[in-house]
Amino acid sequence: MKTSRSAVYLKLSPRTVRRLFQVALTGLWGWFAFKFFLTAGGPAVLVASGICLLGGLAAAILVFLSDLSFIAHAPERDIDEYQLQQRNRAYLATLRYGSGALALAWVARASGGPHTPVTAGVLDNFILVLFLTMLIAPAGFLATRLLADETSS
Repeated sequence: MKTSRSAVYLKLSPRTVRRLFQVALTGLWGWFAFKFFLTAGGPAVLVASGICLLGGLAAAILVFLSDLSFIAHAPERDIDEYQLQQRNRAYLATLRYGSGALALAWVARASGGPHTPVTAGVLDNFILVLFLTMLIAPAGFLATRLLADETSS
């Protein structure tokens, strides 16, 4: 049973999806950095943190609702062979990104020693940002791949 993509997903160009993906990553990871590194900041840090979070979430929602997100998350029966190949490459890039983020977090924790301020709240924030990133990463990497194929041909 095929679903109607136009009823649920936004028709955005790969360039727009890639830019929104970059804004989402910057906003979400920027929020995490503000919360982690600038805990003693004043109201300006709080406002900047809130702007990063809201901007990142809004961009992530738009990426998740894009038609490239449909290709990235669709069952195999709903996409053609070319889209399946592109999706698989995007999944591999997403796996590499997530593995790299986890490895970097482990290295940061291990090199920081016993005085590293990794509390349950910090870990919750990291997991939330990584989870949201991994939801939108296939569509973002798919958009990047499509733009690279477009410029090479």
